[in-house]
Amino acid sequence: MVRKRKGEKETNRDREHLRALFLLRAQDEIVGPSQLSEFMGISRAGAMKKMKKVEDLNYGEYVQGRGIRLNKKATKTIRKDIERHHALELFLRESLDLSQEEACKESDSLEEHVSEDLMKKIQEKYEDELRCECGHCVDPEFDSGTNQLYQCHWVKKHFSISE
Repeated sequence: MVRKRKGEKETNRDREHLRALFLLRAQDEIVGPSQLSEFMGISRAGAMKKMKKVEDLNYGEYVQGRGIRLNKKATKTIRKDIERHHALELFLRESLDLSQEEACKESDSLEEHVSEDLMKKIQEKYEDELRCECGHCVDPEFDSGTNQLYQCHWVKKHFSISE
């Protein structure tokens, strides 16, 4: 496996491509650049470049001529992203009496700026109540072997998935 290049940092766009690969079920089977290209609306060459970057960030293994398969680190990262979003969303709804839609929007804006320490406190506070309004991804936890994650409002919003 290729190791992360010295000084290379993960960007929000990298995380978006990682999420897309997850939605394409790259944790279960190899996903090719054409699939990512079509899903993200980018060129095939751009998709291949992103797959190699995902590998460089140690989230999977790129197989020349076939595509990428995500590893457990990738799956854990995606689950953490989903949980962080919904924990912050719940905090905003409960603490500031925001609507679900407002809390989701604000959570999107804030989540990358919230420290791990603060996020941990929020998650501890709502540990028994952590849920998602969509009911598809936190309680009960989603199953990567199904397409139920596509029903999550957060996923639909980030990837323009229609009902």
